[in-house]
Amino acid sequence: MTDQRQPNASGALARSSLTRAEIPRLDTARFYLRTLRPSDASARWIGWFADPEVMTPLNVKTVQMSLQELQAHIARHDQAKRLLIGIFERSTDLHIGYYKIDIDSRHRLASVNVIIGDKDYWGRKVVNETRAAILDYLFKERNIAKAVGMPPARNFPSIFNYHAQGWRLEGILKSHRESIRSGRIDQLQFGLNKEDWLAVRGERDS
Repeated sequence: MTDQRQPNASGALARSSLTRAEIPRLDTARFYLRTLRPSDASARWIGWFADPEVMTPLNVKTVQMSLQELQAHIARHDQAKRLLIGIFERSTDLHIGYYKIDIDSRHRLASVNVIIGDKDYWGRKVVNETRAAILDYLFKERNIAKAVGMPPARNFPSIFNYHAQGWRLEGILKSHRESIRSGRIDQLQFGLNKEDWLAVRGERDS
């Protein structure tokens, strides 16, 4: 495990003791990922929930949230079956987005969702760089057999990233969700098995 006193969203060091399980810090070329804590709640993060450009592609309504409500939202993730993992730029410690991961231990499944809240980082290949580290962790450290992602059918950047990273389109669920605008929308299901990911990485299952 790494030092628990990691930088929070403002770059300051969190000094409170750990009360929940935490993943080890995961590093990529430009970013690092770590467990998010209630102390990471910030006006910056709250702004992402209120920004229609961030939330609409996910088919999620914007919401005005207080700092205390965001802290409570973070605390509801036990980091065992419900993970909330922040994406931070290595050179600045800037919090730019996060992963929400739900784990089904019985079936060894992980549902992986990502939000890049800082729009300055859109189009800069953040998702696939950081998701590779997430997948390595899930498959190698958490014994996950399969990862699943389910973007709305019109979230074209997300769909592009799934294809580019080697996920398989397993199906299109027609009229599967109520649209936050009007009518119903399709939802896609992408899957990635452990052995397929290891093949992409040039590794074998041990």
